[in-house]
Amino acid sequence: MRGLIGSVAIYFSTLAMSYGGPLHDAAKTGDLVALAALLDAGTDIEEQDKGATPLVVAVRSGHADSAELLIKRGADVNKESALGLPLTAAVLTASPGLVRLLVANGADPNAAARGERMLHFAVASNCLECVKALVEAGADVNAIWVRGDPKRNPSIITPYHLAKHDDRAEIADYLLNNGVIVQKPQPISAKLANGDPTKGAAFFASNCANCHVTGVKDPPRRGPNLWNVVGRKKASTPFGGYSKTLRGWPGSWTYEDLNIFIAGPTLTTPGVDMDVRGAPDEADRLNVIAYLRALSDSPVPLP
Repeated sequence: MRGLIGSVAIYFSTLAMSYGGPLHDAAKTGDLVALAALLDAGTDIEEQDKGATPLVVAVRSGHADSAELLIKRGADVNKESALGLPLTAAVLTASPGLVRLLVANGADPNAAARGERMLHFAVASNCLECVKALVEAGADVNAIWVRGDPKRNPSIITPYHLAKHDDRAEIADYLLNNGVIVQKPQPISAKLANGDPTKGAAFFASNCANCHVTGVKDPPRRGPNLWNVVGRKKASTPFGGYSKTLRGWPGSWTYEDLNIFIAGPTLTTPGVDMDVRGAPDEADRLNVIAYLRALSDSPVPLP
């Protein structure tokens, strides 16, 4: 999510940019007469100036009439420039009317700019009406944005997770009522005896140890200390980074709750701060849970 927030900040830092090309300046100021005259004279409608097409400039400047004129004259609503798609400009400036104009003229509601989905951008912009416009046009509410190295443990972010994490309650409720699927793995209790703590320790070292410590007196890192985690009350150790979602999950860490959480935190428990992929493979979860169980002077008995 830090990457998405960073993209938003970079985008907004360019909003006041001035342009050298007359077509771009006309698009920025909403001068329809100048736009038409320049297009009639043969100016390239897809010309990029400082990383933006005229349509992107018109959209991010909030000039619906200019955007509509450019679209009617042939501007490609799915043309990606260095600053993104026209839809990028519409959702990041929280302009639902422009979102609707673009999707009505063929803009792809499932498009991504540099891997980042338009629906994620709309959630990050806290624009409920933009979210509605995209979903009504066919945006996938369960779309996954994968950030980081896919071969290790990348961030897995859905629009619903982002809305829950950023406390966008209205957006989260809307998404949940329009097709969001909160995933849950199959129960694992009957298979726990098959877990290999040695293999679990190896998985943990590669995927979890950057954030979590396991020694009895180790101070927490980016995540809480996991010594004695099995059977411990959730969000109960000295650690200041617990998410609202995790603090609101009652009870202790049972084997099944660990199975659910580790399977893919953002997919099974949207809103948590742990946005990594987790361990979607059941064999890996069995091994990791066996390892976590061993992190105790008195391991909790298996079911």
